[in-house]
Amino acid sequence: MTRTDARPVELAAPEDLLLPDLADLAGPDGAVEVLQRTLTDRYLDTADGALAAAGASLRRRSGPEGAGWLLRLAPGTTPAELTSSSTARTPPAGLTRVALGLTRGQELQPVADLSTQQTSTRLVGPDGRPRAEVVDERTSSTTLGHESRLDHWRTLVVRGGDEDTDLAPVVARLEDAGARPDDGPSPLERALGSAAPTAATAETSSLAGLVGRYVAEQCDQIARGDLALRLGDPKVHRTRVAIRRLRSTLRVYGDLLDPEPARRLEEELVWWSGLLGEVRDREVLAARLAAQLAALPPELVLGPVAADLDATLSRERAQHLHRVEEELIGARLLGLLEALVRWRTEPPFLEGASAPADGVRAYVKAAGRNARRRLRQAAREEPGPEQEERLHRARKAAKRARYAAELAEPAWPRAAQHARRAEELQTQLGEHQDSVVTAAFLLRAGAAAGARRGHNGFTYGLLLADERQRATEVRRRVRSLRG
Repeated sequence: MTRTDARPVELAAPEDLLLPDLADLAGPDGAVEVLQRTLTDRYLDTADGALAAAGASLRRRSGPEGAGWLLRLAPGTTPAELTSSSTARTPPAGLTRVALGLTRGQELQPVADLSTQQTSTRLVGPDGRPRAEVVDERTSSTTLGHESRLDHWRTLVVRGGDEDTDLAPVVARLEDAGARPDDGPSPLERALGSAAPTAATAETSSLAGLVGRYVAEQCDQIARGDLALRLGDPKVHRTRVAIRRLRSTLRVYGDLLDPEPARRLEEELVWWSGLLGEVRDREVLAARLAAQLAALPPELVLGPVAADLDATLSRERAQHLHRVEEELIGARLLGLLEALVRWRTEPPFLEGASAPADGVRAYVKAAGRNARRRLRQAAREEPGPEQEERLHRARKAAKRARYAAELAEPAWPRAAQHARRAEELQTQLGEHQDSVVTAAFLLRAGAAAGARRGHNGFTYGLLLADERQRATEVRRRVRSLRG
C-alpha cells in the first residue's frame, strides 16, 4: 500500500479547447513526451453512499498503466490517497481497514463505471527526470444500480515531478488557453449527479439549528480522529476535545433532545473517550515530567530517573494504544460512528428546539452559574480528597460553561466573553487536576523505583513535593476564582 500526500491541480476544460505548446516549460534541452491510453475505473461505495458522503472514493482501475486500487480521502486529509497494485476484484485489506470507519462495516458494491481517454503530455528536463505532466482526460460515466445515468466531461490534471515542483507556470498557460479551476464535484460525484449524498445546510435562526451545527462539527472531528488512527496517526487530543464538547452539549442543552438517544450516545462517548484518555494521559505526563526533570539541578537527579519515567510511560502508552487499535475493527466503535452520522444529519430534537436561537442565552448563563456554584462548594471544603474531587467537578462544569458559550456565539456575540471567563477558570482548575494526577503517578513510580537495586526514589519525592505544592497554591487561590 502506497501513501500519496500531494494532490494534483485539476482544471475544467471545454470540449473544443486546444492544448497550448508547453515545450519551453521543459527548460533548455528539455523534451516533451506524449502518451495516449484508455483507462477503466469501477467505483465502489455502500448502498447509502457512505464514502461519498465523507468526501472519499474507492475505485479499481483497469488499463495499461496504473492498474490497481485507489482510496482517495477527503480534501485536507494526509495522506491524500492510498494505492495498491492489487488487480483483484475485491478491495485489498489494507484499504478496507482504513475505509472501515467511513463505511462503518457496510458492504461495498459497484456504483459507477468511468471510461477515460487520456492524453498525457510529460515535460522532461535535460537530466531525463519529469518536471511536470499534463493529463487531458475525456471521461464518460455510467452509474450502476436501480437507475443508469450517462454523462461525459473533460478535465486537465497537472502533476509535478515531485512535491517541490512549481506548477504555476503550467497552470497559467492552460488557463490562458481557456481552462478554469475545477472547483466542482469529484469524478464520482459528477457521475452520480443527483444520486450523490448532499450535506445538510446549517441554519442558526433556531435553537435546533444552532445546536445541530455545533453537534455536527464535533461529530465530524471525531470521525476525522478515527480516520487518523486508522492511518497510523495516534494523536488523540483533538478527538477527546470534540467528545467533551459533544458530551457538554448533551448535558447543557439536554432538554432540547430526546433523552434516550442522548443517554445512549453519551454512554458510548464516555467509553471511547476513556480508552483514548489513557493514551493521552501518558503523553501529557511524559511531557510534563520531562520539563520538570530538566529544571532540576543535576545533583538532585539521582539514578536513571528520566530513562525510567520514559520507559514506564512509553510502555503504558503502547499498551493502551494497542487496546484502542483493537477496537478500531470492533462492532462497538463502528456502532458509535454510525450513531454519530445520525446525530450529524438528524439530531433527535424535541419540539422546544424550534424556538428562536436567542433563547441560547439562558443556557449559557445557567451553565456559568453552575460552574460558579461548584467552585463555591469546593472552596468551602477543607483540603483533602473531598475538596480535590469537588475542584475536579468544578473544572468539568467550567468546561461545560465554556463549550455552551462557544456554541452560542453565532447567535449571541457576547457569549464570547462568557467563554473566555469559563476558559480562564477551567485553565486554573486544570492546573490543580494535572498536579493531582501527576502526584499520584509519581507516588506509584517512586515506590517502584525505591524497591529496585541501583535505583533511588529521592528525585521522585522531590517532584512529588513540587506537584503537591502546586496543587496547594491553586487551592489557596480558589476563593478568588469565582468565574
